[in-house]
Amino acid sequence: MLKMSNKRRHFIFSLLFLGWIVDSLTLFGMNIAIIPISEEFNLTKTQSGMVISSFWLSSACMTVLAGWFSDKFGSRKVIVIALFIISLFSLVTGMVGSFASILLVRFVLGLGDGGLPTGSGVAITEIYKKNVRARAKSILLAAQLLGGVLALYITAVISDAYGWRAMFYTIGGIGLVVTLLLAIYYHPPKVEKVTADGVLIPRVPMKELYKHKMLWVVVIMYLGSSIAQWGFSSWMPSYLESSRDLNLKEVGSFAMIPQAFGLASAILTGYLIDKGRGGKEKWFILAGTTIASICLLLMYNAPTLGLVIVYQSIFTFGSSMLSMTILTIPLKYVAGNIVGTFMGSMYFVGGLSGFIAPIVMGGLIDAFGGLYLVAFLFLIAALIMTGICSLLFKIPEENDGVFESALSDLE
Repeated sequence: MLKMSNKRRHFIFSLLFLGWIVDSLTLFGMNIAIIPISEEFNLTKTQSGMVISSFWLSSACMTVLAGWFSDKFGSRKVIVIALFIISLFSLVTGMVGSFASILLVRFVLGLGDGGLPTGSGVAITEIYKKNVRARAKSILLAAQLLGGVLALYITAVISDAYGWRAMFYTIGGIGLVVTLLLAIYYHPPKVEKVTADGVLIPRVPMKELYKHKMLWVVVIMYLGSSIAQWGFSSWMPSYLESSRDLNLKEVGSFAMIPQAFGLASAILTGYLIDKGRGGKEKWFILAGTTIASICLLLMYNAPTLGLVIVYQSIFTFGSSMLSMTILTIPLKYVAGNIVGTFMGSMYFVGGLSGFIAPIVMGGLIDAFGGLYLVAFLFLIAALIMTGICSLLFKIPEENDGVFESALSDLE
C-alpha cells in the first residue's frame, strides 16, 4: 500500500493534469499556427510538415533517456525539467524570424515533450494502485485532449485577433507558472518494488528487456496508432481550410467537437479496462483500429461539412480508444522498476511517428497535386498494421521479470 493520503495524491495528480494541458496547448497549437506561419514564411506543404515534425524528432530522442532516468531517480526531476523546457521555448517560438530558427526552437521544445509523458507514467505507478492506473492514465490523456480542444479554439481566436506569436507567448507564460507550482509542491514517494519476502527485485538490463517479444508487439502497435493519431491531427486543420473552405477561426471551432469525443473515449476506455479482466486489451485495440480506419475513408468522401465532422468525431473516438488501451498495458502489467524504460521505448517510436507522419503526408500531398486521399490511405495502412499486431498480443501469466501476471496484485 502506498503511504500517501488521498488528498495529497490527488493534489499531485492535479498538477500533472495542468502540466499535460500546457504541453498539449503547445503541441496542438502549432497545428493551427502552422497555417499563418506558412503564409508568413512562404512555406511549402513539405516544409510545413518539417516544422511540425522537428518537435517530434527531439521528443523521440529524449524518451528512452527520460524513462531510464525516471526509473533510477524517480519522476519528479524529469517532469519539472521537461515542463520548464516546454514553457520556456513556447515563449521563444513567438520570437522566431525564419524557417531555420523555428525548426531549431521546435526541436529544443520537443526535448521537454519527450520527458513529460514518460515521467508521468512512472509517477502514476508511484502514487496509484494497479487497479486504478488505467483510469489515472485516461485522465492524463483526457488532459491532452482537453488541451487539444482549447488549443484548436482558443489559439485560433488569439491567432486571428492578435497573431500567432501572441498565442505562444500566452502558452509559455501559463506553463512557467505551472512549472513553478510543480517544483514547489510535487514530491511523489519513491516506491521500491520488493517480493513477498521483502527482497528487492533487481532491474532487468536493457539488453534483456529488448529481447522480450511482447515489448516489440506493444511498441509496433503504438507506432501504428501514433502515426494515425499525429498524422491526422497535424494535417486535419489544413485539410479543412483548403479542401472545405473554412477560415482559421472556423477550423478551430469545428475541431472542438471531435476532440470532445476523444476525451469521452479516453475516460470510458480507462474505466472499462480497469473494471474488466486482464488480457482483454486486444479487443479494444481491434475495435479502435476498425472504427478509425472506416471513418477515415468515410470522412474523405463525405459530401457535406456536417458529415465530415460526424466521421471525424467517430474517428477520434476510435483513435483515442486505441491509444489509451496500448498506453495502459505497461502501467498494469510491466514490473514497476522498469516501467519507465519500457514506456520510454514506446514513446520513442511514438515520437518518431510524430516526426515521420507529417513529413510523409506533406510530401504525398505535394507529390499528388494537393490530393489528400493518398495521405489518408497512408494513415489507414498504419492502423491495419496495428490491428494485425494486436492479434499477437498476450499478457504472460507468470512473472518473467518484465511483465507481471495479468492476475497479480502489485500492491
